[in-house]
Amino acid sequence: MALTAGAAGAFELARPAVARPIASLPGDDIGPLIDDAVRRNAIPGVATAVMKAGVQLYARSAGRANLETGTSMSPDAILRIGSLTKQFVAAAVIRLAMLGKLDLSAPVSRYLPAFSKLPPFSLLEAMHQTAGLHSDESEEAIAAPAPARTQLALAAEIAGQAKPFDFPPGTAWLYSNANYIVLGAVIEQVMAMPLATAMERLVFEPLGLRHTAFDNAEEVVPGRASGYSATQTGVPPFANAAWLDPSQTGGAGAMRSTVGDLCKWHDLLLGDRLLDRTHTRLMLTPGRLRDGRLSSANRFPPQDANYGDYGDTEYACGLLVSGPSQPHPNILHYGFINGFSAVLQTWIGPRVTFASLCNVDVGPGVPFSGIRKAVVARWVGA
Repeated sequence: MALTAGAAGAFELARPAVARPIASLPGDDIGPLIDDAVRRNAIPGVATAVMKAGVQLYARSAGRANLETGTSMSPDAILRIGSLTKQFVAAAVIRLAMLGKLDLSAPVSRYLPAFSKLPPFSLLEAMHQTAGLHSDESEEAIAAPAPARTQLALAAEIAGQAKPFDFPPGTAWLYSNANYIVLGAVIEQVMAMPLATAMERLVFEPLGLRHTAFDNAEEVVPGRASGYSATQTGVPPFANAAWLDPSQTGGAGAMRSTVGDLCKWHDLLLGDRLLDRTHTRLMLTPGRLRDGRLSSANRFPPQDANYGDYGDTEYACGLLVSGPSQPHPNILHYGFINGFSAVLQTWIGPRVTFASLCNVDVGPGVPFSGIRKAVVARWVGA
């Protein structure tokens, strides 16, 4: 369903002013930490930003965006963000529901006929990762160059798997990229346009996220960083990351962004600038199984003890939501994709958000934990 000119105008939102970033602060604990990570060859480069109540307080980078050209990493560098994509896709689906264009409780088969002969599951169950869809994560499935495919085509492949489900829909929780590829296909079907274009219309343009997009390997993107993997020997410390066409990850992990745009995104989302208050709360509400229990009550497989820093963390719509054991309620997600690592977290009470992006695979050298501790100590409190 394509948007008319009038409908497109309805997506326009006011864009609040954002203060110019501060490169460093007295008593800065983040700068020395990331400088040290680069000096030890733990990472090629990293960018970090902190925002409070809509004002960007801090922006700092270290290392190289491209090791071959020697280009320095910048707070404005554009990097792939992996699974941070999921929260944007969830927000777009919820926005379409808010506008009356789809029903979150409806079976996915209403929008994607390829699922009509399978056990039903709802859009909300897909967002909550309780649909049970099996995700083929084999290297052969993603590593070799292949023609770009739409989300609709990828969703049809998921429906046609020999084993489409890991468990009956609504009975357990399992983090599965397949759920968000299917949600991307629903967006394509409802909007009658490619997912990348639909997301521009629904989320990026209305919020003024000028550096955020679905990545395209063929596109020339000024300021885009290159991705790397640590070598086994450490000499040299890094190699170019394995090739990956982002179209293969789609709604589950294909986006790129900057730390500034990511901080702005959370601030505007929590400020009800994209969704109304009811639908923002829906996005932040932990998922439940069909028997009424929180999804954490039956994680699949059973040895999946937790999916956050604390055991009572719950999964909402593309977001991890803190439980009562954490002193400051917050939302969080990580993103990992070939050559890139990302984290985005907001403490809701003080409205403090931090984003960090690294151009290397996730590993012990990625300094996200240390950055988080520094942010909490300076801007959130004990």
